[in-house]
Amino acid sequence: MTTHNTDMLTTPKAIAEYARDNGLINLAENYSALQVDARLEQKLHHYILLNANVAAPQFGLPELRSAISKKTARLYDHTYDPDTEVTIATGVKQGISATVMSLLKEGDEVLIFEPAHKSYDAAIKMAGARPVYVTLKAPDFGIEWEQVHMQVTNKTRMVIINSPHFPTGTSLSELDMIRLQKLLNGTNIMVLSDESFEHVVFDGEMHQSVALYPFLRERSVIVSSFNETLHIPNWHVGYCMAPAHLMKGIREVFTTLGEGVNCPYQMAIADFINENNHFNHLASFYQGKRDLFLNILNDSRFKAIPSKGTYFQLICMEPQGDKSDIELAHTLMYELNLATVPIRFYYHEKSKKRYLRVNLSLSDETLIDAATRLKNW
Repeated sequence: MTTHNTDMLTTPKAIAEYARDNGLINLAENYSALQVDARLEQKLHHYILLNANVAAPQFGLPELRSAISKKTARLYDHTYDPDTEVTIATGVKQGISATVMSLLKEGDEVLIFEPAHKSYDAAIKMAGARPVYVTLKAPDFGIEWEQVHMQVTNKTRMVIINSPHFPTGTSLSELDMIRLQKLLNGTNIMVLSDESFEHVVFDGEMHQSVALYPFLRERSVIVSSFNETLHIPNWHVGYCMAPAHLMKGIREVFTTLGEGVNCPYQMAIADFINENNHFNHLASFYQGKRDLFLNILNDSRFKAIPSKGTYFQLICMEPQGDKSDIELAHTLMYELNLATVPIRFYYHEKSKKRYLRVNLSLSDETLIDAATRLKNW
């Protein structure tokens, strides 16, 4: 067993690595720990043997772009042209970077809702633009649209939305989308919509994609990924969808950011999503894990508002003096051999938070063990 000083664990990645090295129950990973579908794995083996050295088309395999377009049309009744409006990326981060670099110039402002994935902030600053942070208010972490209106200036060029939301598990409603349209009306503000968890929305709710709203989709870029929904975090296959006039500039940036995803990976995924309805079962599957975990925590010191989507859940504990979420996370590692992620890591400024993020994409046995330890602590 490797040992570390937990006081040095100041990032989610460091905590997850510590958990792996020291045999802790690891609720701290950013990605799904579940096994990839055997049928998808078999397809990859097949295509690697045949096409290991085949160069991938610059903007993605036509078969995969077509499969994504068809899937989107079934869900949202809008067809993105696979030839000019869909581009395959090496994960969401590349899609975000290409979009931001294409649409922003130095001095532009971008609204980000915090807590947020660090890749948003990094991409904006790399483009010479300025992130403007709008805090999602606990405990429900919804958007306070009056606050958003106050942050808009004549320099505001983009709003980044993420639903279902990493890391809080909240989800935008139809009313939120109406309010977003009202915010953008009469402006030239663009939308970057991270929809990586579009298939993991709970309690019978429908994912509110920008693709559903004609006004929004004409000024929006959707970025998404198969990492989360197919349990393939190390394949790094994502995509962008946008109207052709926006995608043209995004593709120009793509030509400088890499050579594209390996062909066998794209071939396997294209076949799999054309042949299977895998996505239809994800919401109920993960909702079951959410309910299992939270039911055990009932009547414990740990409280939670049930996640509305993703495979993440926030928990908090009654205030323990001045103890922060980081100190609480360290205590749980010491005393319960249980790793969680302090939500503080997803804000641009240090402040006292009392929420921990847990990853529910584990076996039921592991979730029962973890929740029981928390309940009895």
